[in-house]
Formats: sequence, C-alpha cells, structure tokens
Amino acid sequence: MRTAERAVLVGIVVAVGAALRWGFVATAVVQSPLRVDAGQYAQCARNLVEHGVYSLATTVPPPPDSFRSPGYPLVLALCRVFGGDTGWYGLAIALQVVLGAATVLLCHRLARRWLSFPAALTAAALCALSPHLVVAGAYVLTECTTTFALLAGLVLLTRDGGWWRPLLAGAAIGFAALCNEVLVVVPLVLAWPLWRERGARRAGAFVAAALLPLLAWNLRNVSQELARTGGERVTASISHGSYPGMVFRDPRWRGFPYREDPEQPAFGASWSGLAAVLGSRVAEDPWRYLRWYVLEKPVWLWGWDLVQGRDVLVYEVGNSPYERQPVMVATHWLMRLLHAPCMLLAAAAACVLAWNRRRRWPFAAQAAGLVVVFGTLVYLPVIPDPRYLQPIRPVVFVLGVAAATAIVQGCRARLQRRRARRSVVPAVAGEPSRA
Repeated sequence: MRTAERAVLVGIVVAVGAALRWGFVATAVVQSPLRVDAGQYAQCARNLVEHGVYSLATTVPPPPDSFRSPGYPLVLALCRVFGGDTGWYGLAIALQVVLGAATVLLCHRLARRWLSFPAALTAAALCALSPHLVVAGAYVLTECTTTFALLAGLVLLTRDGGWWRPLLAGAAIGFAALCNEVLVVVPLVLAWPLWRERGARRAGAFVAAALLPLLAWNLRNVSQELARTGGERVTASISHGSYPGMVFRDPRWRGFPYREDPEQPAFGASWSGLAAVLGSRVAEDPWRYLRWYVLEKPVWLWGWDLVQGRDVLVYEVGNSPYERQPVMVATHWLMRLLHAPCMLLAAAAACVLAWNRRRRWPFAAQAAGLVVVFGTLVYLPVIPDPRYLQPIRPVVFVLGVAAATAIVQGCRARLQRRRARRSVVPAVAGEPSRA
C-alpha cells in the first residue's frame, strides 16, 4: 500500500473521530455543566483572569489555594481571555473536540512505533469510536486535555531524534501531570528504560522537563499561606475509595457511600483521621479489604460503566445521540462488545511489555506497558472509576491490538510449521533411490 493511500485511510479514521465528537457536543445537552469538579475548574479559571489569583473561592478577593491542579484551569483561563464571559464555554468545548480528534492521530502514531500499519489503524479506529473518549470533550473536566498531552509526550519520546524531542516530550507529560498530578509517575517509571535506550543525558533532560512544572507549582504552594491544599483532596479521595464494593450500608448510595458514613468528613479530613478510621476497619475484616484493593479495584477501573455516572456519562445529558442516532448507537454497541476482550488482551500485554528486562521489545512497547501498569496502580487508593483511566485509554487500545496481533501471528506461524511438516513425504520403505 502506498504512502498516500495510507494517509487517506488515517485521515478517514481521524475524520470519523472528529465527526463523532462534534456530533455529540453539538446535540447533547449537559445538565448543569458547571457543577462539582467542573464548577471548581471554571471558578479557578475565572479567579485567574479577573483577580490574578489561583483559587476556587467565590469570595472577593479570593484567597490562594492549591486544592485543584492548575493545568486544566490554565487552559480554561486562556479560553476566557479569548472568548470572554459569554464565549469561553463554547470555545473550551470546541478546543476539546479538536484535541480529541488529534488524540486519534496520536494513537495511530504511537502504535506505528512498533506495530504494522493495519494494527495501528485498528488501534486508532478503536480510539475514534470509543464512547468514553467521545463524551469526554463535552465536559469541563480534565480528561480530554490530559489524554492529548500525555499521548503527545509519549509519541515524541518514543521517536529517535535530537535533544528537542525528549525536552518537548517532558514538557508535554509535565503539563499532563499539572492537569492530573498522579501522572507524575510517568516520567519516573520511564526514566530507567529511556536511560538504557537513549543514554543518561536524554533521560535526564526528559525527566527534568517533565518535573519542572510540578516543582514550580509546589514552590508556589510552600511560599505562601493557602486556604485549602491539594493534600486535603488527596486524603478525602482515599477515604472515598476505601468502601468495599463502593457501598457503606445502604446499596442505594452505591458509588457515593461516603455520603451516609457518619464518620465523614472527619474520616478524610486529615492523614491521622484517615489512618485511624481506615486502620480500624481493615483490622475488623482484613481479607475483605485485601480483596477489594488487590482484586476488585483493578477490575472496576478497567470496567465499562462509570462508578459515579451512568454508562459512559459523567454528568447526565439530554438528547444524547447515543440513545437515538443509529450510527452512534451502533458504535456504542460495538465498543461495548469489544470492551472485555480488548481490556483482557491489553492487561496481559501491559504486564509482559512492562517487564522487558532482556529488551525483547522496542522502547515504545515497554513505555506503553509501563504507563498502563503504573497508571492503574496509582488509582487503586481512590474511587475505582473508569473515568480516571481516560488519559491512558488510547494506550490501552494500542496494547489490546498489539496482543491480538501477536496471537494471530503466533497462530499463523504454527499453522505454517504444521503445513511444512505435512508437505514432507517420508520415503517409502524399499523404494529405490533416484540420487
């Protein structure tokens, strides 16, 4: 297949991804779009533009805080600068549609680092059709922007080149970590394999560029008195994810068990309170909590239905095309059908590729495996909501296709060996030689 023909096929897949995303945001009506997390991000952006202070407070003047990570509010602040008070929301959603479509292309580029063109195109198609990724652009939440930044960093990092590639890759992943601070694990786990592959200087440049934004953010936080800190959100999140089965007593509160727990919010208000309450509960039934954290939470994280939402929807929407538009209904059905086998294949591939001690696979493959493995592990302490794995979902699709491709190739090789053995006809006993 010619290069131009391949480019056309990739363009078609990207266009399909863009059409699905734009079709969703253009027809679906998000109910109360600026509530809970979304409202806090929007308020931080507003305070940045109007008062020059990073804060989610509604008082004037707002006291500085660090409760929310600053990356995504910075994007919303730029949208406010260019779109104004009335146009910033539409501008932000349009930007996320563009980033979502670009993510499809980046997914293809990452897969091409070590997979064939058909396999990479398949991974990009899964990324384009994924309802989880399609609806992400409709919400004022971090996932769409974080996914693009993380994937851009991985694509830059896994391609040979000069000094500018690891520096740009570090900057992109560093911005992803500013949007979601748990992603600081990515440059840390990629440092050693990058060192082995490209040398200490490039690895050091990548790690420095990736950690510099978070370092600057933390220096800002320690240099002034803050009304609320990110540590408060961390302890609260860990306490919210500690309930086995996401139920406290009443199943009607499934997904939100902390709302009926009389020991909340003191349970998650401090590290001492968290240790005291959670420690006593674990002591009462250690095996139940061990099973919850080690076995059940990973399954929940890699599941389909959101824990705090409905199906793939974080917030309820009206006029959803996934409920009435035949093409989007069909894509939803197809992706849900493929979800379990794709996740199982990706999980197996991630564990195998992340190990890679003897360098049996390319650096890009190991990087993808490490991101998926550690990206899952860092979310085990909190609510096991599949929404949190959105930034690594395209990488999961790449690994799922990689595993399926390896299985197909292995079956073909085995079949060819069998055919080769059968084609060798043993000489009949007593037949004279023709030599």
